[in-house]
Amino acid sequence: MTSAAQPNATSSMQWQTIVFGGAILGLVTTIGVVIFALVTRALEGTAESVVQMILVLAGGIVFSVFPALRVRPTDVDSIAWSAMLGLMGALVFTVLDTAILRPLNLYHWRWDAIGGGSGFWYVPVWWMGSALIAWLGAWSFANASRNGEPNLPSLIGQAAGVAILLTAILTVTGLVPFGAPGVALAFTIGLVFMVPLTSMMHRG
Repeated sequence: MTSAAQPNATSSMQWQTIVFGGAILGLVTTIGVVIFALVTRALEGTAESVVQMILVLAGGIVFSVFPALRVRPTDVDSIAWSAMLGLMGALVFTVLDTAILRPLNLYHWRWDAIGGGSGFWYVPVWWMGSALIAWLGAWSFANASRNGEPNLPSLIGQAAGVAILLTAILTVTGLVPFGAPGVALAFTIGLVFMVPLTSMMHRG
């Protein structure tokens, strides 16, 4: 298994980092969801799909990078703290979504219908997915920190490039349809590949 980096900088493992960072991440997620919903109303067809895919890719990058930037993970414990920040961001978004977005009827919650009118069956899945993305992003960040300050644009470019490549493969092979869900799946799989990739690229 790929080992975490040895400390080259001080990690921020304090409750304030998790709470305030999670609040910021949850607010940014809420803004992104609002933009996504407005795009869905304003566009249609291929244009709608392309813009939605870009928004999902951008959201994935934010969720994988922001927790690491707040915590600055260098070891196993600080990587876990980054995952906790991602979870907190998902919790904050859930509160804002329930209190503000749903009453506005900004978008349809078809998943509620599948769950018999309740969203409790998929909301925890969203929380776990958010923590997973933050965890994988932090692990790659820690690997890239082995030899000093990581090159953030390079990390983001690599993650985006892998995601776009996997999206093309999944779409061309017909495994997933062309659209935002395919990008979300490809980005998550791409983060899994990023962990050993960054480990090999930044060996001490």
